[in-house]
Amino acid sequence: MVRSAVFALAVVLVLFLDSGSTNEVFGCGGFVKNVNSELDLSKVEVGLFTPQGSLKIKTECSPSNGYYFIPVYDKGSYVLKVIPPPGWSFEPEQVEIKFDGQTDVCSLGKDVNFLFKGFGITGRVEFRGTEDAGARNVRVELVAEDGSKIGQTITNGNGVFSFTPIKPGRYVVKVQHAKWYFENPEYKVTVSSGNTEIPPGSLVVSGFDVEGSVFSGGQPFANVGFLLYGAKDQKSLVQCSSSNIPSVSNTVNKAYESTPLCHTTPNKNSGSYLFTGVSRGKYLIRPHFTDSSIKFHIRPETLEVVVGNDGLRLKDNFEVTGFSVSGRVLRSPNGPSVANARVKLNGREIAVTGQDGSYTLENIQPATYTIQVQADDLQFKDYIVKVSLANPSLPDILVTGFKVCGQVISKKVHRVAITKKASTMMVEVTSREGSGEWCTFLENGQYTVQVLTSDEEHASGIQFFPVTQTIEVNYAPIEGIVFSQLRATVTGTVRCLAKRDSCGDLAVTLQALDGNGNAVGQSQLASVGDSGSYSFQNVLPGSYEVSVPSAKFCWQSNTVKINIKTAKETVPDFVQTGYIVSLLASHNASMAYRWKDAAAGAENTAPKEEEIVLTAGMNMFCVKRAGTYTMRLSGCHRFEETTPTEFNTASTAPITVNAKSHRNVVSLFAEEKERYRVQVQREGTENELVEFEFVDVQVDGKYVYRKVFYLEHGERVTLVPESEVMLFHPTQLVVMGGNNCADAGMLRATKGLLINGRTDPPVKDVTITLVFPKNADLLSQVTQTDARGEFRFGPIDPTLAVELSAEKESYVFSAFDRKTSSFSGHKLCEIIVTVKDDAGNRLPGVLLSLSGAESYRKNMVTGDDGTIKFHSLSPSEYYLRAMMKEYEFRPNSKLIKVGEGATVQEELIGMRTQFSIFGSITSLNGEPFPNVAVEAISDETCGSVLEEATSEFNGQYRIRGLTPGCQYRVRVRTGAGPTAAVDRSIPRERVVAVAKADTRDVNLIAISPLAFVDVTVRVVASQNDHYKTLKIALYKKGSDTPVHTQRIESPLNPKSKINPGIMVFFPRIPFDGKSYHIELTSSLSEKNYRYSLSSVSFVANTSSFYAELPFAPELRTAEGDLNQSSLSAIVLIALIGFVFFKQELAFQLLEMAWSKVGTLTGSMMSRRPTGKELKNDTGYIDTRDIDALASTIDGMKKKKTKKVS
Repeated sequence: MVRSAVFALAVVLVLFLDSGSTNEVFGCGGFVKNVNSELDLSKVEVGLFTPQGSLKIKTECSPSNGYYFIPVYDKGSYVLKVIPPPGWSFEPEQVEIKFDGQTDVCSLGKDVNFLFKGFGITGRVEFRGTEDAGARNVRVELVAEDGSKIGQTITNGNGVFSFTPIKPGRYVVKVQHAKWYFENPEYKVTVSSGNTEIPPGSLVVSGFDVEGSVFSGGQPFANVGFLLYGAKDQKSLVQCSSSNIPSVSNTVNKAYESTPLCHTTPNKNSGSYLFTGVSRGKYLIRPHFTDSSIKFHIRPETLEVVVGNDGLRLKDNFEVTGFSVSGRVLRSPNGPSVANARVKLNGREIAVTGQDGSYTLENIQPATYTIQVQADDLQFKDYIVKVSLANPSLPDILVTGFKVCGQVISKKVHRVAITKKASTMMVEVTSREGSGEWCTFLENGQYTVQVLTSDEEHASGIQFFPVTQTIEVNYAPIEGIVFSQLRATVTGTVRCLAKRDSCGDLAVTLQALDGNGNAVGQSQLASVGDSGSYSFQNVLPGSYEVSVPSAKFCWQSNTVKINIKTAKETVPDFVQTGYIVSLLASHNASMAYRWKDAAAGAENTAPKEEEIVLTAGMNMFCVKRAGTYTMRLSGCHRFEETTPTEFNTASTAPITVNAKSHRNVVSLFAEEKERYRVQVQREGTENELVEFEFVDVQVDGKYVYRKVFYLEHGERVTLVPESEVMLFHPTQLVVMGGNNCADAGMLRATKGLLINGRTDPPVKDVTITLVFPKNADLLSQVTQTDARGEFRFGPIDPTLAVELSAEKESYVFSAFDRKTSSFSGHKLCEIIVTVKDDAGNRLPGVLLSLSGAESYRKNMVTGDDGTIKFHSLSPSEYYLRAMMKEYEFRPNSKLIKVGEGATVQEELIGMRTQFSIFGSITSLNGEPFPNVAVEAISDETCGSVLEEATSEFNGQYRIRGLTPGCQYRVRVRTGAGPTAAVDRSIPRERVVAVAKADTRDVNLIAISPLAFVDVTVRVVASQNDHYKTLKIALYKKGSDTPVHTQRIESPLNPKSKINPGIMVFFPRIPFDGKSYHIELTSSLSEKNYRYSLSSVSFVANTSSFYAELPFAPELRTAEGDLNQSSLSAIVLIALIGFVFFKQELAFQLLEMAWSKVGTLTGSMMSRRPTGKELKNDTGYIDTRDIDALASTIDGMKKKKTKKVS
């Protein structure tokens, strides 16, 4: 079985090429996949549902690989759902499919897969000591056994958490909280075949953070540690540090234990402290100081706290009230310390510095202090410092002056001037009478010192030597600065290796030095006598350097420094140690030399050979004897043939050594210990085969080989390594000679991949192809098997991914098995399935689904002969399932074992259990109506089951799966709106009683729904002349732009007294169920007319809409157009005329007008117009009053005319 299973993947390609069979069927298929867990997939079903939730058909999954296939007979929308046992979770749970037979995922033959996700894990986080309260907002992580994170969640108010979906396996549940701690923060859980609940008490919060603060003067205070004591007889649990607890007993509060549970390290600058993982209960906190250099006084001495079910932030703080502080006395910043210095605080001596320069001020309060320091030979300035609790430290006190002393060798008092270089500062010091000594304090720097002489002293010839001395104060006192009129004699001896003559003519040099050791003035020379002695006369007191020449001889020391203070000074002897030899080398090398006996002329009596290291350039070294030496060069160079082999100390010319070629080392690192050769290619010469030398060492597990090549500058060689089993990188190495020795390059030899394979069973002339799938630039390699079925490739780079394939006509080969190094081949086998009905007749149209290992699957439908042949199969086990709606099969499914090259015959019997209704859907004109959903609903006695189908392009439909003995109501699915396929049908439905046979000719006429709405409006105006002022508009709700607008046409006979109204027909609008409204507008002047504009709203969900809109304006009076100011002027002129000409009549009219005004005001108050009436109405005046007033004025004018005439 295992051997035959390897063929399946290769066979898939053969089956794919055969997939164009006409017996293929449309349907939805795929795999129920299960990763990293073992499940019985035969328990999982996949069902095809309608969007309304009705099950069309379902099938089982193959137990071997989870494959399923469901035939789809009708176009339409479906939902494909996985139906697992309870507690199993899949992703996705369902997939919506719009089956059209062409473009959907099922019609394209793509898999619809369902991936098993797993089960569920639930649990609860509790508080220690309380069972009823759950821990809220605890972060919970689920981690796989290999450490990978699966998920994360937060506990709810009851401490409950859950994870889903979870695959079967072993997991670790981890709990975390920023300020809480747990007895066991992890719990291991195993998920096998259902939801898993973590037992109570597994995840328990054990403690919390207790935080507090320390202040000093209102500011956070640092460097304080704290101790935590638990109440007596209390089971306390803490996670703060319990190691190295300071031994501080609790003697303050007897209610708590005497020894602390844990402690905190000194707190940071934030002034806060923290106890971690403290369980519920009562505790005592006590401060503790670990820094012995600073002592603090803190209040309160202890603090009692109570810890509940959460972290605790203490409101009561500790306060530091006093302290002790330390400081240091240094010579320079971060420099040497000053020991035994006396420290005064505000003038009172309180401390003496230790060897490290430190001192301590005990028990002081925050204040400003003056610190004074005194020390021998040092000078300090006073320091004013401000010490506070926030900064309990003192600045380093530095020396400001160092004691500088000298002597003027004279019994009289003299003034000494000290001037700082690059400064105008000058200090004068007076020497003491008799001793001539003087001292002062100077800061760091360079100074010039001289003795000041008076004019009288100059006249008498008094002059001190040296005239000036330069000194440098460098963080230390100076003494011995001497000025004198003394003249001294300096003598000494030169000791040569042999007799006096061996040293040649020598001269000794005497050089005066200043206070800093620098040369001043002219040097003096003295010849060396035969005995090796020399002398200098009349030498002034001071510092000097005596030296002998070192160009030819070697000395123990060729310079000596002396300080002349007396009349006679003796210089230590100069002792010769050898002879100097000069050598000019072009490169670094080693040289061995040996003294050659001049008398014997042989080297066997010579002393031992000595060796020196030469560097590029001039080299000088000493030899102990005079005479001739032999020399031998070594190193990584080869030198010119003219290089000397001897030298003599008598020669002053340097020896010249030039390198001709240089060593170039090529290293080879190999995985295998073998003999490695390279072809050496040089220009102008034949190739040379050389072998690398094995170095008995391993580097990073690799064997090391080396080969040395001596190359001149610019010389080039090419190395080509050779091996039958090894691969080299690079494949060849070019080495270019440089100007020095070098590691010229490196080769790596890795074991090449040798592929020796075969076919099983042996097959001759099989074409074997090796390709590099990840390196497309590399050419594939092809070979053929021999008579034994064997083949070979290599060596090949083992880091490259390779794929091998085998092919030969009439054979199918598996993928290359790297364990056995073979291709398994066989001639193909087949399964022949025949399906018959219960009467023995061949049954066409049956879907046969065959699946096997390695994701093999094949779905085919039986033809008229009821037979399907599954050919080109590999030996394996196959799962066969028969499906056809309305039929049940014996057996329904079967596991078939197929052997090597076998042909398996299978027969299935199908029994029909359900039947169909056939019919057609046509339109009113008799044409076929495609894509119409037809439903068949059974009566209540049969469960009101819904079955449906969709009409084809020719209007024909078939509703399958109807149960005999049930009555069904057959109807088309209708709907409203333009998207509905059918608005109604004729007849509305047909009732069909299903027997044990198909029912045909159940035909229906379908009527399409309306897509538009006809809108008609009748406008009725009070007068025919008003129509021409009207405009009507149609708006969609929410839009300010009209859908349609137009003017109202005038009647054909505007003068006619008949006014039937004007009909307005709008363009058709969509049947979209949206809201619309229609409104009128008019161009009539609102000053002359009073009117309201009609409007109407409707919803576009009917085939037509009709409405009437009236328009009835009212004419305002002519005076309404008068200007208010004009009217007032007319009335005023008329009143003046009446009063002037007819006073009696004027009073009568005034009385009458006043009464009218009162009447008018009352009527206006009672009327109070609103809306547009209020806007357009400027006031109402009775026209009869105006007429009477105008008649009176006319009468007055006529009378006046007659009187004048």
